[in-house]
Amino acid sequence: MVIPKGKVVHEDLSTSYTNIHELLSDLRQNSFTGYCQVNFWEYRGTLFLDRGRIINACEEIGNEQNIGDRAIKSILNKASQKDGTVSVFQLQDEMVATLASVLNSKVKYKDLTTELTSLEKLISKLKKEEHSGYVEVLLNSDSGDGCIYFQDGRAMESVFRASDGEMISGPSGFKKILGLSTEVGAVFNVYESDMSSIVIDNSVSDEVIRVFQDTIAAVEDAVDAKFGAGKFMDDFKRVIATNANKYLFLDPFTGEFSYKDKTIKFEGETTLEDFSNGLADVITQIVELFGQKDSSVLDSIFLKIQSVKERHIQVIDRLKLDMKIPSVFGDRAVSEPEHKDDDAKETKGKRRFWPFGGKKSSEDA
Repeated sequence: MVIPKGKVVHEDLSTSYTNIHELLSDLRQNSFTGYCQVNFWEYRGTLFLDRGRIINACEEIGNEQNIGDRAIKSILNKASQKDGTVSVFQLQDEMVATLASVLNSKVKYKDLTTELTSLEKLISKLKKEEHSGYVEVLLNSDSGDGCIYFQDGRAMESVFRASDGEMISGPSGFKKILGLSTEVGAVFNVYESDMSSIVIDNSVSDEVIRVFQDTIAAVEDAVDAKFGAGKFMDDFKRVIATNANKYLFLDPFTGEFSYKDKTIKFEGETTLEDFSNGLADVITQIVELFGQKDSSVLDSIFLKIQSVKERHIQVIDRLKLDMKIPSVFGDRAVSEPEHKDDDAKETKGKRRFWPFGGKKSSEDA
């Protein structure tokens, strides 16, 4: 599958100096739609983002390919290594949705040739069928290849890739594919979108549990530091009990959920939505409770939670915890004294990410 390049936002940033989590966080804050690509020798990982949230991913290692959650985790891990590059390209919403849905697409027509049909006739047929997916065009005589993407019968984008790797998108790419398929002949493979390939995790996974476990632990540390050891757990148990009627998995008598020694144990069968909403309500209520006693604890919680956000930003985004628990994961300004000399020492030697429109100063170059 040949991916259209789109509008360049960042190109060939070194993985040695780019923090992938900070980059994705910036894209999320800017409601970015497009894809982020990580490249190494014989490796390409592509994260597709819709309004800043990863909806699917594809990882290519030689001739092997991974998609979905497994690819997301592997790409993020790979991006933390040296000697690679990271690029970001902006695309239209519909194009990203189409690309994300065809990663695990189903073959509709296989090995059609120009001896049997023309590309024009095939496109006309797919329009009538209101096809969503793409046509892979394999040109004869080592003349390159290309893709034509469809959404509900509309040809949305075309990408031609020459044998030397040069790519042409849009109307020019379509004309190139059409002309060469007539001139030298081609093989056509038609793939139908599979919307189920878009990442939607409906299970309460270990990863989800760790996010809430680390979040509650961070709040506990901040509260106990302010009010004294054990103060958090006393009120936390009471808040859990008051929510047990609405969220049955929290009922202490069923024993499905427990939090002790900064560890969550969950042995229930509730839905991901019920689990995340229930704990989001509990965390919101406990933060509000202690915030009313001393509002300065909110600043302490905000500072404690930053490392949690850095470790789990993808799951936090997926569960929309910034909206469900704004008092914890929402943006917040903390007033602190400036220590410019200390800040300089802290940042020296660390990897940096240059956000939208940012430029390196002569000092940083």
